[in-house]
Amino acid sequence: MRTKTLLAGALAGATALTLVGGCAAKEIKALEPKLELRNAAQQLSGSQQAGFTIKLSGKPEDLIAAIKQQEKTDGTAAADKFGTDDETIVKQVFNSSFTVAYDKGGAGATDDKSMLAATIDGVTGTELRAVDGTLYVKAPVTDLAAKFGAKAADVAAIREQAAGTVPGLSALFDGKWVSVDSKELTGLAGAEAGVPTPSAQQEQVVKELTTSANNLLDGATVVRDSADDNHIVVTSSTVKAYTEGQRLADTLLGKLGNELPKTAPKDRPIVMDLWVDNGKFTAAEINLLQFVDGATGRVAVRIDVASGQPIAAPTGATKIDTKSLAGAMAGLPTPK
Repeated sequence: MRTKTLLAGALAGATALTLVGGCAAKEIKALEPKLELRNAAQQLSGSQQAGFTIKLSGKPEDLIAAIKQQEKTDGTAAADKFGTDDETIVKQVFNSSFTVAYDKGGAGATDDKSMLAATIDGVTGTELRAVDGTLYVKAPVTDLAAKFGAKAADVAAIREQAAGTVPGLSALFDGKWVSVDSKELTGLAGAEAGVPTPSAQQEQVVKELTTSANNLLDGATVVRDSADDNHIVVTSSTVKAYTEGQRLADTLLGKLGNELPKTAPKDRPIVMDLWVDNGKFTAAEINLLQFVDGATGRVAVRIDVASGQPIAAPTGATKIDTKSLAGAMAGLPTPK
């Protein structure tokens, strides 16, 4: 598999970053500087509203060079080597970002609201909101299609076909909001398949993340940057972080988790950067290039943390009939 070591290292880093940044309220208190990290973790976990923007920082050329360097180390076959198309995808990822936000209601999860917004290769406007059992979606379909090389005539033909199959779906192609009753759609898609309830899924995720946080932070060191009081550096082990990432993948992703790299990265210190301002987490980074011997520069997965805002249902959304949508989805060809 291409660049197994880099993928394994990225898995370890992403796991460590996620667990330390969001799940360490109890475990972090024993580390230095213990008070600030403990309070920041508790503040974040108890927030009624919060948002997180995820993106890559640095230069795409540095990541491409690191991948090619790793291919030499791995002895990657010529047919599997990183090519021009792969380089294009890397640059598109650097030009993209994802923002996830939540707005908690009262006790329980029934009135919680969430939002996902994406900038895809510089094209803004893709957004999904879940409010009161309804899923709202909008996307600049025409702009995205043009960005990735589709012809306007082809997009128009697909729009017409979609509108004939699922009434109201043409609004999505026009960049407008559409809505779907998420309960009805879930019932049609999985009521007979034993699909777990969202609350049960959330409880399982919290349980597994807490276990991994305990395992990962055992023995980690935490120090403050002498040049920046807001900057805190956490150092753990790549093997420990990778092991927890693989365990989480196997537990939470099932068969999909089995597709992830099984070879652990070379054991070395793994450094994570956290920023805390006035008792609140503001950002976190993990440098992916620390997993590749001989790599230069810095390419980091960065998470910026915001205080969050109320999430409300958009006005003027076109309601999509769930039965028509489910029928159209069932008629799609199965990928080979």
